[in-house]
Amino acid sequence: MTKYCVKKPFTIFVAVIAVMVIGIVSLMRMKTDLLPDMSLPYLMIITTDPGASPEKVESEVTAPMEQALGTVTGVENITSVSAENYSMVTLEFVENTNMDSAMVKVTAQLNQLDLPETCGTPNMLEISMDMMATMYATVSYEDKDIYQVSDFTEEIIKPYFERQDGVASVSAVGSVEKTVEVRLNASKIDQINDKILAETNEKLTEAKGQIEEAAAQLEDGKKKLADARSELERQQSDLKQAQSETSKKLAEASLALDQAQATKAAYEANLTSLQASKAGLEAEKKAYDDNHLQDTYNQINGALAAMQTTLAQPAQLAGITIPTDVDDALANPEQFEAFVEWISQMGMADQVKDLTLDNLQQLSDVVTKRLPQIETGLANLQTQILAVEQAVKQINRQMDQIDEKYKEADSGKFQAAISMASGDAQMANGLSGMESSEKDLEEAKKELKEAKKQYRQSRKAALENANISNLANMDTLSQMITAQDFSMPAGYIRDQGKSENQWLIKVGEHYDSLENLETMLLCKLPGVGNVRMSDVADITVIDNAGENYAKINGEEGVLISIFKGSTASTSDVAKTCEAAMEKLEEDYEGLKVTPIMNQGDYITMFISSILQSMVSGALLAVLVLILFFKDVKPTLVVAFSIPFSVLFAILIMYFSDISINIMTLAGLGLAIGMLVDNSIVVIENIYRIRNHGISAPRAAVQGAKQVAGPIISSTLTTICVFLPMIFTSGLVAELMVPFAMTISYALTASLAVALTIVPTAGSILLNHTKEKRYPLFEKVQNVYGKLLSFCLRFKIIPLALAVVLLAICVREVMRMGITMLPEMTGEQISMTVNVPEETEKEDAFAMADRVMEAVLSVDGVATVGAMDGSSTSSMLGAGAGGGENFLNYSFSILLDEEIKDVRKIRAIAKELEDATADIGCEVAVSSSAMGDMTAMMGSGLSLNIYGDDMDTLLQISEDVQEIVAQTEGFENISNGQEDGAQEIHLIINKDRAMKRGLTVAQIYGTLASRLTTEKDSVTMSVGDTDMTVQLVDETELLNRKNLLKMELEATVTNEDGTTETKKYELGDFAELEYGQGLASISRENQSHYITITADTMEGYNTTLLTRELKKDLKAYEIADGYSIEIGGESDQVDDMVSQMTQLIALGFLLIYLVMVAQFQSLLSPFIVLFTIPLAFTGGLLGLLAFGEQLSLMSLLGFTILMGTVVNNGIVFVDYANQLRIGGMGRREALIATGKTRMRPILMTALTTILSMSMMIFSKEAGNSMGRGMAIVVVGGLLYATLMTLFIIPVMYDIFYRKQPHQVDVGDDDLDEILDEAQEYMRENDF
Repeated sequence: MTKYCVKKPFTIFVAVIAVMVIGIVSLMRMKTDLLPDMSLPYLMIITTDPGASPEKVESEVTAPMEQALGTVTGVENITSVSAENYSMVTLEFVENTNMDSAMVKVTAQLNQLDLPETCGTPNMLEISMDMMATMYATVSYEDKDIYQVSDFTEEIIKPYFERQDGVASVSAVGSVEKTVEVRLNASKIDQINDKILAETNEKLTEAKGQIEEAAAQLEDGKKKLADARSELERQQSDLKQAQSETSKKLAEASLALDQAQATKAAYEANLTSLQASKAGLEAEKKAYDDNHLQDTYNQINGALAAMQTTLAQPAQLAGITIPTDVDDALANPEQFEAFVEWISQMGMADQVKDLTLDNLQQLSDVVTKRLPQIETGLANLQTQILAVEQAVKQINRQMDQIDEKYKEADSGKFQAAISMASGDAQMANGLSGMESSEKDLEEAKKELKEAKKQYRQSRKAALENANISNLANMDTLSQMITAQDFSMPAGYIRDQGKSENQWLIKVGEHYDSLENLETMLLCKLPGVGNVRMSDVADITVIDNAGENYAKINGEEGVLISIFKGSTASTSDVAKTCEAAMEKLEEDYEGLKVTPIMNQGDYITMFISSILQSMVSGALLAVLVLILFFKDVKPTLVVAFSIPFSVLFAILIMYFSDISINIMTLAGLGLAIGMLVDNSIVVIENIYRIRNHGISAPRAAVQGAKQVAGPIISSTLTTICVFLPMIFTSGLVAELMVPFAMTISYALTASLAVALTIVPTAGSILLNHTKEKRYPLFEKVQNVYGKLLSFCLRFKIIPLALAVVLLAICVREVMRMGITMLPEMTGEQISMTVNVPEETEKEDAFAMADRVMEAVLSVDGVATVGAMDGSSTSSMLGAGAGGGENFLNYSFSILLDEEIKDVRKIRAIAKELEDATADIGCEVAVSSSAMGDMTAMMGSGLSLNIYGDDMDTLLQISEDVQEIVAQTEGFENISNGQEDGAQEIHLIINKDRAMKRGLTVAQIYGTLASRLTTEKDSVTMSVGDTDMTVQLVDETELLNRKNLLKMELEATVTNEDGTTETKKYELGDFAELEYGQGLASISRENQSHYITITADTMEGYNTTLLTRELKKDLKAYEIADGYSIEIGGESDQVDDMVSQMTQLIALGFLLIYLVMVAQFQSLLSPFIVLFTIPLAFTGGLLGLLAFGEQLSLMSLLGFTILMGTVVNNGIVFVDYANQLRIGGMGRREALIATGKTRMRPILMTALTTILSMSMMIFSKEAGNSMGRGMAIVVVGGLLYATLMTLFIIPVMYDIFYRKQPHQVDVGDDDLDEILDEAQEYMRENDF
């Protein structure tokens, strides 16, 4: 290959130009992000259940979810948190799971769940790095208040940013949101109930009057009977008998009439109540009928069925599934939305624009559920009304008959008077019947008493039903609002005749004003008239101003968070959003949109810092070459390998779908010094041969050929170090693989350059060279030769020195802390503020204002944005109905543009801590560029305590908290249960309740219904603002005092088989027990656990503290069946160290195998491998000298060292073997090799060391990430290079005493063999 390249230089030139052009194009098109693409195999399902306790959420929401989702393919672990108002279930899948497919499977399982009606729709969230906002920005507008700024943000700014390329979503915090509140008014409802009651009472009063009149008549009859007795005693017995019979008939007739009238009044009151209920249902049904919902439902089903026939083939070709009917569309929402979009693309967008899933769901609910319920209710009411009407008619007929009898009795009374006037004979007969009449009066008295009892029962029933409670409640009103606020296309009609002109019929219209809602007719009642919404509720527009804390530079403002799409480049999205901000500010004078956190700035900072280090390092490497070569030509040849190798690596990265990020840039930055190593070895050998008078082309070929084996081996050893990284997993793999691939690509490119481009360029540029002398370097070589000779005679001295230093370093490192990732100082500062738990909301806001003032007073602070804890959760996309959080605040601090220096940034952070120290709250200041990623990667201490019983877990957690508190270095220790709500436990006497016809489940259902006071209905547009209609019912609020007085209804069966509804108070069978409730209930794979967390104080290391804590935990006696596991940062560090250790071991083995192949010996590689612990010693000394902790990046530096330091050893041993094969003695060969290879060894080491040193001593914030890695590499190479020149010869002299030999397979030099052109010319005598 080298010979071909030297012969065909223009071919190489064309290839070089092509690679560089394509590499530049790839660089311009590559995606730029802060970190590599990290596909986290996690899904989070958040389900809200307003008003539910953690225990209720666990039993009704979390547990069923866990059981259903545990069967999804690929689920490895399930964890959950059941807290007040919400459930959060996290699914961990096996690595390399297709998350899109997993989401489909999880959705299918969720759709089959039967969750409580109070639950919201489960919100599924894929956990990824895209959950972090790409940018936070503040919005302010001159001369506009917070209401105007909020409206402007919602109407203009959010839609504008959402239209930008790469932007997935935009959320706002601090904007005022408006809601239409429909609050049931108890006084208004009472007024209507009073009118209904008055109407009922009028009839009842009439019936009561009739009964009282009957009673008066009965008393009058008794009096008259007594008078008649005394009169008849003086008259004849026949007259007394006539009087008695007449009085009896009169009393019986009057009593029967009064009793019938009372019964009639009771039935008429009951009839009025039934007609009121019927009117409410008929009003709701009429609304549905007027909107032709049933016809619309049938027409949509018919249209879908027709499309199944007419559009089946084109739909199949387009991959579209046409729903068979409405139910099929609702069961498969994604297929339905794809179908609607397809229909829209076919030119029927107007016809299907209202055909949404929400509309179909409303239509289906009304047609398939509500209308049948209404029909059943109406039928039942009609039956009851007919029965009551028949009873009233029957009573009317009885009253007519009683009236006739009364008239007859009255006529008999008149005749009796005539008879008494005519003679004493008839009076005598009356005396004999007097006693019988008195008995009859007693019977009439009993019947009157029964009539009064029946009247009281009828009155009670009438009064109980004389109200609109069945109508004026949240559920009924919500259904009626939904039914009236309805709009749906019903279908098409044609013009008359054969016209093809179609008309789309739209039914109904949505409410667009409060007046529509206020005047909405609920029902019409006799004696009351029309009952409208405003008659039972107060309708107002409310907002959330003052509920959340969101301020910009001390003023109320709106903060927006911008999230990028999963496939979009962070850098591109950031630039696009910045341009959009400038455009908005140009279009709207006085508008100011200021980024307070921008991942694009971090990326720019890191790229510029690393590029600066790369360029500086490359210049230093070139300077080293010039100093050693003293010639520009070979320097140019070697220097060219740097940009070419980088562009070649970028080209392969582009087609490997690897983005530009801090890890790949760190890889390229590290490779800068290594890229020239192979080229240095080749050009130095070519240059040496050329100085012996060999022609440039032949010197180029022979020079490359002589060192091809060693440089290929050295490159392979370096690549072998990174090859095992593909076997890592989790976060380590996500971070390491792009780094390893980038360096491997660059090193492969540098090897290709060294064996092709360098010889080709050398054959052209080194045609005219002069032998150069290096007197100073020759003196150094002579001194080195003497020292090496001394070391070879006294081997124990260098070996003992190396071993002692290694032992010291290992001991010191064992005391050193380990962290996952080093702190990356950014140009923006974040601050968290925690106020005392007992602080009231207003006081907490005031304390946050004081912190804001203190922050603004610090020099260098340009912009400050602050928000409370609930707003922070919303900005991060957490959104799990956890309620308000005014005890925690997040501050984002933007510094002046000219502040870039790490020391200055950290000084400002210290000033911020001092300025807020006396405010009375906990303040934590961070200048880390990791931002929100810290929470996702885990930090501080995390202990999981597993077991079944929550009370036992709580007790253990309190004990463990005390143990953790005894470990100096931990603060903010918590088991997460401090915020648990005060709890009232209802102790139900099941026997008492059951005797009254009530079960515990029924009591719970009634109580849960009473505790629900809010319900969201439809979303209506008022002007240009969409507002949610929220129904609020606080007319009968329960509290601790009246809880036991809450009434419950129970239906009991009497002995005669009849049923009766009775009311009881909760206190009849329940007692209260007070306690402290759980803040949340955590489960892992359906087993309970409690997590104890603690923050690590500044200046302490979590890993070291965890080591001490483990000793104390071992001494703690834990109950059987319970266990403690350490997680969090320590667990991640342990996993990282374990994987890195395995990686280093596997890399060590591969390096050994490569060297076995190179040296053709199983023993010789150990001579070179001994340099690895030497390099580790240097790296550890570097960490100790600079006070750097062990981290993923520093361990990565050790891995790089392992593959780098052996390179010079390989070249050294190979050259020594060649000299010995040539006949030179062992020690003479070692000294000669040391002197000869000293220059290339120093050159390769210095180029890498100087290029990496820029990253160590740079004060730019962007270099903080790779500083630990650079320290390890530079320290290791410095030490190992020095020791390589002495230790490897010593080890060679010890282990390689046997004479090396070379297998003779003949000369492979084909220079004398003619090629085809030469052979043709020879055969044809040319």
